[in-house]
Amino acid sequence: MTRKAVIQGLLALVLVFAFSGCSTIKGWIDKSSKVDKPPEVLAQEGIKDLKKKNYDDAIETFGRVKDRYPYSDQALLAQLKVADAYFFKKKYEEAVQAYREFEKLHPTNKAVAYCIYREGQCFYRQRSTIDRDQTYTQKAIAEFKRLKQKFPTSEYITKADFYLTRCRKDLAEHEFYVAEFYYRTKRYQAAIDRYQALMQDYPEFPKNAEAKGRIQECQELLAAKDQPKGILSKVTSIFDAKW
Repeated sequence: MTRKAVIQGLLALVLVFAFSGCSTIKGWIDKSSKVDKPPEVLAQEGIKDLKKKNYDDAIETFGRVKDRYPYSDQALLAQLKVADAYFFKKKYEEAVQAYREFEKLHPTNKAVAYCIYREGQCFYRQRSTIDRDQTYTQKAIAEFKRLKQKFPTSEYITKADFYLTRCRKDLAEHEFYVAEFYYRTKRYQAAIDRYQALMQDYPEFPKNAEAKGRIQECQELLAAKDQPKGILSKVTSIFDAKW
């Protein structure tokens, strides 16, 4: 191949990249420059991405900090902010996993209280209506209680108490809903059991007076059901009597 042919080939290759692959080249350049930035600069960029709600970009940027500078102070921050990005993106399962990973790796860090609080919020935001399964509500309660037990003086206790109150109200409403279902379907003993459990477990519930009235009503209905009825019953009792 002549020198002229080689030059022409190189020029053609440059033109191809210029017209059809310029964005790819730019992406390579941007990616390379981003990787080569110091950890504090990358961390600031990740925080800016979070503030702008560019959560995928934030996760990527903080991921670079963790991978490229694993022993830096910014790597610790990056682990926490990746979890936050998932949280704000409403990817709650991923967020819980990331917060728990931070807990596991840094059990004595002061940010652990924040992680537990956020875990509780992740479950709280996934809870269902009172007529559905309450697993996420119960998980939220467990996390907020864990926060109170492990960090009783934490700045997040007041907020945790607020969510605990709302979660308990949801569970009480669920118990009342189930008890009412049993009552409507004439399963009176099952209804009594649920009303009694409601009053015992949630004494602060505003509908407990109504539940107490329902218990009395169910007991009366059960008693009436057990009473002998009609002439045949009376005759039977006469023949059964011991003279």
